[in-house]
Amino acid sequence: MVLLGNQALNRMLSESLARIERVGLIPIVVSNDPSKVLELGRQFLDLGLDVVEVTMRREGAMDVLMRLCKELPQLLVGAGTIFSVSAAKQAVQAGARFIASPHVDEEMVAYCMENKIVPCPGGFTPTEVNRAILAAKEQSPISLDLPLLMKIFPAASGGPGHIRALRDVFPSTRFVPTGGVNVSNLADYIRAGAFAVGGTWVCRADLVDNGNFDTIARLTQEALSIIKKTKSSLEPQPHL
Repeated sequence: MVLLGNQALNRMLSESLARIERVGLIPIVVSNDPSKVLELGRQFLDLGLDVVEVTMRREGAMDVLMRLCKELPQLLVGAGTIFSVSAAKQAVQAGARFIASPHVDEEMVAYCMENKIVPCPGGFTPTEVNRAILAAKEQSPISLDLPLLMKIFPAASGGPGHIRALRDVFPSTRFVPTGGVNVSNLADYIRAGAFAVGGTWVCRADLVDNGNFDTIARLTQEALSIIKKTKSSLEPQPHL
């Protein structure tokens, strides 16, 4: 086992965040079929999407995560629906580079920060966001740029306006709305200031189970195109 120095681990954190920001999309995969998820991962890479989250909603999902990390190391793979530090440790040992949970667990945030894994706790209110920030700051008190993603779940309850309001109060926090994001509101979330969006709509469980990869490719390309165009429209235009 090769032990990485602190500087190398910090670079890994920065690289993970940069890759997520570049694509702006975290597809959430619900499957316990390693062969189908490996095919899905190859398709994502062909489309220029190198980030994926495997949610632990199905028995056997941890094995899928391990296979994906081992056989497609060029993917940045995260584990989702993680409810405990022990599950987070298992996912990290399997190769996960970010840990997403539907709630704020300070111990899990601390574990991720200590091990240079990107934490992505879930919350909805300013109180929950602040709890996650304080937990991250405990491990990195002098850092002005915390390597923290904040999943806003369920995003549909507040919509893009909720993201915009949270950004006004927490301007340096990287928000990832999840739950209710789709092709019709994707651009609105990006315009509201989302760092990235998460969702299952590009790779719904039924599409993966049935091997309907043509539809998944179409939905993924559509999402990536919307994100790219929306981000481009938000960039400052040069003065003529």
